[in-house]
Amino acid sequence: MVSCLLRIVFGVILLFFSTMQVMAFDLPRIKVTMLMEHEGFLMWYAVKQGYDKKVGVNIDLTILDTNGIDIMNRHRQDPKSWDVTCVTSIPLIVGSNQMPLEIVGIANDESNTTGIYVQPDSDILKEKGWNEDYPEIYGSPETIKGKTFAIKTLTSGAFMLVKYLEIFDMDFSDVKVVDLAGKDAILALENGKVDGIALWSPDTYLAERKGMKQVATADDVEAEIPLMFMVDKEYTEDHEDVIAKMLAAYLLAVEKQIENPRSLTKDYQKFLRQYSTYEFSKEFCEYDILRHSVIPLETQLKLFEKKGAGKSSIQKLETNIASSLMLILYDSHTNDFTMTSRQVKNPRFITDKYLKQARRILSNLKK
Repeated sequence: MVSCLLRIVFGVILLFFSTMQVMAFDLPRIKVTMLMEHEGFLMWYAVKQGYDKKVGVNIDLTILDTNGIDIMNRHRQDPKSWDVTCVTSIPLIVGSNQMPLEIVGIANDESNTTGIYVQPDSDILKEKGWNEDYPEIYGSPETIKGKTFAIKTLTSGAFMLVKYLEIFDMDFSDVKVVDLAGKDAILALENGKVDGIALWSPDTYLAERKGMKQVATADDVEAEIPLMFMVDKEYTEDHEDVIAKMLAAYLLAVEKQIENPRSLTKDYQKFLRQYSTYEFSKEFCEYDILRHSVIPLETQLKLFEKKGAGKSSIQKLETNIASSLMLILYDSHTNDFTMTSRQVKNPRFITDKYLKQARRILSNLKK
């Protein structure tokens, strides 16, 4: 009798999981590639919590410990590598010159989690507030001129360095720039091969753990660094509903962070452990979540809103960043910056229609 009941229970369980698998298999699939950063974590969390299935989509998620330029290059080489990705404006603007992409939403703001670091004995730290409009920033023309900075070319790190140098009436012609990212840049600073590095989270944690000191954040130098969701324009033609559902799933994770950010700490630690060779402390994970600003749906809709012939806030932001990108390209003397200012265009496709569809999806969930 007992064995018969066990077989029945086991059969019901198998039937349940088989049904769930069929349901998941039948959902439309979207290939999403994210960086191993906070916004990548929120998408991972959305999938882990089943938010994608809840709104009716199957997110095929890839997390990469790399940078935005690399992700754009992967898509250029293989357009099927992703349908949606999320990078900062610099790689987006560069990428949109070779590929038709559509900006469909904002993932987060990394202005507070991107910074320039030096060794604790650097003379750059000897002066603070040289420019009285920026009292918290370290450095002076005398201590910065001729220094070597490691940045990943055409990334938010390069954008931030431009803005940092502008505070001292300087540009790339006053310093030396080498093309290194993340952990390689940290190693170069540690070994004395460079004088400063531009990093973003979570690599900032690794630099701070080695005793390196922050001279400025992107927020300090007024360098806005939003992470933008972008979709391959060809993919949008037959998948509007799928894209909206993907955004809705992500926005459910955003709502969770807004409601109780500290509740995400353990999951963030698991995420970083899964995709990194480093162990990140609980304290850092909580600190990093709190420093990352997320933008609620209604606020995003206002940022995307156009009135008459005017530009939306997002369009204005991208125009300003495109101007800084031309400075990056013009000022650098390395082979990595080969584009001319004529080739730099603002992103051509910016729309709020998917966010509006996501609003309807989320509204129906809450009824």
